[in-house]
Amino acid sequence: MTFAKLVQDEFKKNKTRTLAELYDALSSNSEVSLEGTTLKHRIRSAIYGLKQANKVELVSKATYSTTENF
Repeated sequence: MTFAKLVQDEFKKNKTRTLAELYDALSSNSEVSLEGTTLKHRIRSAIYGLKQANKVELVSKATYSTTENF
């Protein structure tokens, strides 16, 4: 499973997620072997891709929510 898919699955579970919630959820996931700044970079990169595809939007500081296109 790709890393972007893991982030997308987190947004399917909860429509609105903060970066901290994503960090916690994915760092405790057994499929993710990354940690620290590498993990944070991958999460932000996946969110950037979802933003470019208009699937998530920034709703407040470090908080993202899914759009109708999700």
